[in-house]
Amino acid sequence: MNIFNTVQDVIANFSIVTAYLFLVNQFVFRKRALGPPTSFANQLLIGFIAGLLGILLMVFTVQTDGSFIDFRQIALVIAALHGGVAASAITGLIVFLMRMFAFGAISTATVVASANTLLIAVVVGLLFKSKLSYWKKWTYALLVCNVLTSIVFYVNLREKSLLPIFIYIIMMSLGGWFTAYLSQFLAKAKAYFDKVEREATVDFLTGLHNHRTFDQKFNTSLQAAEEKQDCLSIALVDIDYFKKVNDRYGHSNGDAVLKQLGDLLMQTARTFDIVSRNGGEEFSVLMYDTPHEHALSIAEKFRIAVEQHHFRLNDGQSIRLTVSIGVATYPDTNRDDLIDQADGALYQAKTDGRNAVRSSRAIKKQI
Repeated sequence: MNIFNTVQDVIANFSIVTAYLFLVNQFVFRKRALGPPTSFANQLLIGFIAGLLGILLMVFTVQTDGSFIDFRQIALVIAALHGGVAASAITGLIVFLMRMFAFGAISTATVVASANTLLIAVVVGLLFKSKLSYWKKWTYALLVCNVLTSIVFYVNLREKSLLPIFIYIIMMSLGGWFTAYLSQFLAKAKAYFDKVEREATVDFLTGLHNHRTFDQKFNTSLQAAEEKQDCLSIALVDIDYFKKVNDRYGHSNGDAVLKQLGDLLMQTARTFDIVSRNGGEEFSVLMYDTPHEHALSIAEKFRIAVEQHHFRLNDGQSIRLTVSIGVATYPDTNRDDLIDQADGALYQAKTDGRNAVRSSRAIKKQI
């Protein structure tokens, strides 16, 4: 046995697993947390991709004392981790078929090894479905892989050296723990990145877009409207006498009101409208491809919805509120003045007694 070649083969397998984990976390799990997905289609996808990993690990075998071993079981455990029983079963089936029909002639040893793959796929899938801790799942999964595969090795090797069994157990254990650690590390890194990204783009209180994201969405929408010669309307929404709410009921109740207003605006807005909290008690709604008159009617729906809503305070009592809204539309209004014109219309709504919707066109006529 050439130790140098064996080490090279092991490093190649570790590199394949590492590359797989990074690529899958970057592209497949980019929008969700680590753990079995709810969609069966996603489970199928994960099972298929992990099956490709299993094939790669079978191609890059490790030669030891005249025998060849591989770490296809790592692919089964990864599939179970990311996709549950369905994914690990699909991975096991792919590896089973490839081992039976693409890697040499069918023999008793081939059938036994392939059947072992299916058995491990089901067992580790059930393990990762259990409520055991992350590391216990990995410990038991690696134990299952080592015990069952060692039995297969022993049956197939018969009178030959048992050295491959010991090498397999050592390498599978090290590779398994390495994969477990790297998977958890990538999951934590992704969760931290998502948290930072969310805090940078989402208002912490209402869950709406914050002012920074509003600026980005506004500029993007405005550019699209210019290029496609569409219109873009904006409604600025401000709570009337909100300071009195804070003074009378406290800031915690004021926060509760802001959150409920954000929810109400989202429920009333269309699915493609962009609702943001711009700061304090001011909200905004970007309405792409929405003419001015239509935007005014939508703003009126916002006003009525707020007027009729019972805002629940922390102690259970409810209060009634109103909002003032200013609306402006591009290209009726110059792009550089769009927000200022909407703000002017909002100011006019406040001046006219509040609980009103005002148009930037009316402001222009007065000027």
